[in-house]
Amino acid sequence: MGKAKKLGLVGAIFLIVSSLAGSGVIALPQQLAQTGSITLISFILVTFGALFLTLVYVKAGTMFDDPSPTALATYVNPILGAKSGFFYVYGNLISNVSILIAGLGYLEMFVPGLENSFFLGITVIILIWVFIFMSLRGVGIITKIVSITVTLLLLSVITTAVVGWVDFDIAIFQSNWNVSGKPEGMAIMSGFAVLIFAFVGVESVATNNALIENPKKIVPLATIIGFIIVAVIYIASTTVIEGMFKAEEIQNAPASFALSIQKIFDSKYAGEVVSILMAIACLASFLVWNLSSASAAKTSADNGFLPKAYSYTNKHGINSKGLIINGIIMTILEVILMLMGSNVAAAFNITVTLSVLLLLFPYFWSGIALLKKDMESGKGSIFNKIIVGISSIFIISAFVSATLDELWLVIVLVLIILAVYSIKLSKKEV
Repeated sequence: MGKAKKLGLVGAIFLIVSSLAGSGVIALPQQLAQTGSITLISFILVTFGALFLTLVYVKAGTMFDDPSPTALATYVNPILGAKSGFFYVYGNLISNVSILIAGLGYLEMFVPGLENSFFLGITVIILIWVFIFMSLRGVGIITKIVSITVTLLLLSVITTAVVGWVDFDIAIFQSNWNVSGKPEGMAIMSGFAVLIFAFVGVESVATNNALIENPKKIVPLATIIGFIIVAVIYIASTTVIEGMFKAEEIQNAPASFALSIQKIFDSKYAGEVVSILMAIACLASFLVWNLSSASAAKTSADNGFLPKAYSYTNKHGINSKGLIINGIIMTILEVILMLMGSNVAAAFNITVTLSVLLLLFPYFWSGIALLKKDMESGKGSIFNKIIVGISSIFIISAFVSATLDELWLVIVLVLIILAVYSIKLSKKEV
């Protein structure tokens, strides 16, 4: 049997675009509308920072056998690596809830009851457990459904980004500039965490080297080109929506891209089709990413840093006990959101912020790993210092932009994670 054909530049670009692009964008217009079109500046700044974070992982891919965030943090310090593994696993777990909530937002036009926080919460919890029990036998065809629906999702976003300018009104864009009433500096900073969510997964580009022909030459170029393509699509699509509708309309429309497609084609039917496709894409993505979260947790458990239950696999090769544990954690999180009276927009914002802030811990230590590698080799690369410095400022800015309540929630989660880590460590030493 011959070797599988490796990807050239064009194929690598598509691979990277598909890795970065997806459900992270579909709820952005509603979130950004809470502040106004001034968030265009926010998006440009976040994109700039995310580019340098991407470059950190591009460089890591050439310097380390395993350039994953947890492995890089472990290289800095084994204890940091173990703790970062916690943050990475549970940050991704919380983001799974975000994806599920975003998908349900696109079903509000068909199920108005989802506007109610209690009904939304109950629906989320039911879906969590339905999908978990579906996953116990593997997802099979689901991965194909994800690839198809995410492609259709992106077509809707790209259509808005390209064709939507016909309906763009500069007067509307200007009137939406800063509806938050905050000073412009604070308005620009607000929502950084939500915007960063659109680029979560930048570290995945470094793990594709084996699939690409001449990776040292092609991966850096393809990564930069792919990242820029995704960034342009994201910025253009969200900006055009802010010039198509008044801020109040977007704030009350979780299915923002369905609204834009409906206006572009002057067809309610087109908007409804887009809503269904985006909902399916999110729900299917939840299935896949939930399994991935359980697998990531298994790796940490195998190393002794998470409960042994995460290491268990059933006869189908699925981390069944890990899925159950994660289901309980997601259920508790959703109950908290219900008690807070969170609608789709609020629940999405809270879960995204928590997820991003947890993931930024291992992202930060990944940059430090590059600097440590440089110091040990005696090379002291100026380029590495620049990309690590800018990406670190980018990471810190996300924490600065978070509200006090969000920071308190993160602190509580971090303390819980550290407590679990301490218990596991003490058991290992006995």
